[in-house]
Amino acid sequence: MVDDDIYTFRIAAYSPDTIPMARLAEYMAELAAMFGEKDRVHFKGLEPGSTKLLSRVEREAAPKVRDNVTGAASGEVIEAAGAFKRLNEMLRKDNAEGELSRSGTNVLNFPGRKTIRPPKLGPFTQGVSKDGILVRIGGKDKSAHAIIEDGDGNTWSFEVSRELAKELAHYLFGKPLRLSGHGRWFRDEEGQWQYSSLKAVEFKVLDDASLAAIIGKIRGLPKETWKQGVDPIEMLRSLRDDGGGVN
Repeated sequence: MVDDDIYTFRIAAYSPDTIPMARLAEYMAELAAMFGEKDRVHFKGLEPGSTKLLSRVEREAAPKVRDNVTGAASGEVIEAAGAFKRLNEMLRKDNAEGELSRSGTNVLNFPGRKTIRPPKLGPFTQGVSKDGILVRIGGKDKSAHAIIEDGDGNTWSFEVSRELAKELAHYLFGKPLRLSGHGRWFRDEEGQWQYSSLKAVEFKVLDDASLAAIIGKIRGLPKETWKQGVDPIEMLRSLRDDGGGVN
């Protein structure tokens, strides 16, 4: 009969006597998320020395848990990969490293404090334009803010002048708009680009026709149009604009 798998997660920062209970619970929760099969993975205990968290995986679930562990670092198993990243970030914040072993054999390393992080960049001022539905407009000072929601459900808050705000107010929850202006962008330690402020100086009302309707317009263009070297992406943008077309 095949025995249950025993995993040991070592946290090279605390001892069992010094690790805060709340922090230990956080590590256990993310470790369980990485393993998956939560009903068949059990807490087995702590070993002395560096904090060593022991987990027992029932033999029926062992193959699936092994696949999750293998796919955690590679990113092939999305949920396990997310838990791996969170565990590694926790170790980094605790100025620690970690490792996961199964039956005494190392199967996964967590660089933690040794993780190479991309340098911060910026902020930079860069032109920006966003398309979406205006869902909020207002403000009490000399400037106002216009918030649009794009097709993916993301919201973007632009600072606008009071004069522009008055014009935009007519399109609240109306036709899609394109707000254009500039923003302050920076790259954080995670390598992700973020913005600290956006300011719109103009807007354009877009055609709210569906993508299918737009493609229908393109198909209806004369064949000679394609011989003129027309950029299809720019064509899609122009056809969304009010009164847009190809000359």
